[in-house]
Amino acid sequence: MIFIKRKILVIINIAFFIFGCNKDGGFNSAKEQKIDFDKFTLVTPKDWFRFYPQGTDGFYGGLTNNKDTLYFDYGVFSFSSIDDIKQNSETIRFKELRVGGIHSKIVLEKRVGELQERFSFYSDKKDGVNLNRIYCYSPTNQALVERIFLSHRFK
Repeated sequence: MIFIKRKILVIINIAFFIFGCNKDGGFNSAKEQKIDFDKFTLVTPKDWFRFYPQGTDGFYGGLTNNKDTLYFDYGVFSFSSIDDIKQNSETIRFKELRVGGIHSKIVLEKRVGELQERFSFYSDKKDGVNLNRIYCYSPTNQALVERIFLSHRFK
């Protein structure tokens, strides 16, 4: 009996994975937009827009809806390796997962010297080139920001 229950649970999980997920992270063109950052894409509500600050020495930029602002830092200078992102005394929440098939981590932390909590997403294709860190400070809608994180796809 236990074997049959486990088998049914496995079948349900597989069906959910196959039918509940899609390649682009759940993109709904009626309410959302896919923002192309040349090296990766993110899906956001339609009121978000991207920006690129002047004078950066790497591929750096962000997006905002004028309530929350997310910053990204793409490339080999963003962080050394996904394996180096670990829980520590500043960690409030830590999640390891695969986003778009890529090793990723979502971290909520309160760093010493910073007044606000930092909510970060790290993704590492492990090819020495495609590393991306997206972060924000004390988002007003943490669930929405996490959904944006989970829509991340390297190109």
